[in-house]
Amino acid sequence: MHTNCILIAYKGTQVIYRLYFSPLAKFPGPRLAAATSLYEFYFDIIRGGQFMFELNRLHDKYGPILRINPHELHIKDPSYYDTVYGGPLNKRDRLPSFTQTGLPLSTFQTAPHGLHRERRKLLSPFLSTQSVTSLQPLIQEKVDLVCNHMSRRVGTGEFFDLHSILASFAGDVLSAYVLGRENCYGYLDRVEVTDEWKKNVNGPLEASLLLRHIPSVQDIARTFPKTAAWIYPPLLGFIDSKYQDVKAVYDKPDGESIISTILSNEKVPDTEKELNRMTDELKFLILAGSEAPSQVMAITLFHLLWNPETYQKLKAELDEGFPVVADADWTKLKNLPYLSAVLKEGLRLSAVVTTRLPRSAPEEALQYEKWTIPPRTPISMTTHSILRSPDVYTNPMKFMPERWMGPAEEVRVLDRYLVPFAKGN
Repeated sequence: MHTNCILIAYKGTQVIYRLYFSPLAKFPGPRLAAATSLYEFYFDIIRGGQFMFELNRLHDKYGPILRINPHELHIKDPSYYDTVYGGPLNKRDRLPSFTQTGLPLSTFQTAPHGLHRERRKLLSPFLSTQSVTSLQPLIQEKVDLVCNHMSRRVGTGEFFDLHSILASFAGDVLSAYVLGRENCYGYLDRVEVTDEWKKNVNGPLEASLLLRHIPSVQDIARTFPKTAAWIYPPLLGFIDSKYQDVKAVYDKPDGESIISTILSNEKVPDTEKELNRMTDELKFLILAGSEAPSQVMAITLFHLLWNPETYQKLKAELDEGFPVVADADWTKLKNLPYLSAVLKEGLRLSAVVTTRLPRSAPEEALQYEKWTIPPRTPISMTTHSILRSPDVYTNPMKFMPERWMGPAEEVRVLDRYLVPFAKGN
């Protein structure tokens, strides 16, 4: 009884502090959200990832800045995006709970500013335009396999899951690049492409939402992976296979894959080459590089098929530019104006990153209109709302590639807010 009384008194005092004495007490927002994180937990976990839409409702009620939990502010104003996410000269820290993917040693889940910068610098050369362009033969090989799967269905009346086949495409390209061609997953080489890879990727991504709210689940999952996979079956294949994938590269490096190149780089500290660290990095690269791009491709193709005039206009540009399909390559394709506009519009309207990514300014107070935001306060914005903001994009829910072919100054503004995968520090 005595312990219960102490606990009740502590929680009561905590709520009173949060509501009346916290540095964030002055900011607008629902009182329940200011008092407890259970408000967010309800919409994220009980309602299944609906907090993003609840944020839109709250902004309609309270304005562009609001307190969404006891510790965090959310801003819905595209013009403030660069301030929140900063750049090389503006130090911003990441909120550890929002990088919870069950991959604590990956670049994405590295919260400290300095270490994250170094790990990101290690990966950047592999993701540069030059490096990606050099992958054209590999990408073309996998594109041909995708086309073969589609061509077999022409005239049959069969349906197929576009997202599944494109996820398999992304998984095969990435695994060949990260692990080496000998270790390519080969989903497209099968007679029939299923949703197996899509499910393998979606499992950990769905679990990351729970990890964010209950971080201890991550420790349990790493200590007892079989138990975690039993509780949440989609994790089983992913947990089991990725460690072995990286170990295969350790045992037989090819000198060309991302992991093999990192292992052979004498400038990289041994701690950054450890098997568990490389395994987490592989998982992150595979998750990030499979799910989001495949969704963007699938959604863009959907809009093209749903808008015949747009489809025909793009087809005419491609036919004129490349009468012989085999002559097409990325260095030439990227110069086609309407194709570029279609890709930008697909990225914008897909808005595949639906979570917010909080940052804090550890060394300065930030000013938003009349509000002074204390240093170290987590501040977030949602790329989904920026990409569909009527303040930036006219008729934002319409698939309209022509918006990217207007006057140069107007397009520069649109480009500034094209942040499908976030940006900045």
